Amino acid sequence: MRTVAIPIEEEILFTLKIDIPKLQTDFMQILAMQYFKERRLGLGLAARLADMTKNDFVSFLSRYGIDIYQYSDEELESEFALVDEIAGALQ
Repeated sequence: MRTVAIPIEEEILFTLKIDIPKLQTDFMQILAMQYFKERRLGLGLAARLADMTKNDFVSFLSRYGIDIYQYSDEELESEFALVDEIAGALQ
């Protein structure tokens, strides 16, 4: 594991009214959320980056309105076509 140092002014910490451990936790959770949104990390790795269980990370994402099912338009079209195909075969 590697450690990353990020400089931050005391005034910012004072204004935020948080200590270094809280800042580190917030930073990792927000970074994990962003990387998940950008599809750079999957759910499991993003949860690990945030130091959360998958269930906790899913709850965290939902508080920010982020859907864990990130389908592109093409993927959705493909899924709906498959559903239509299966429905047709069942009739």
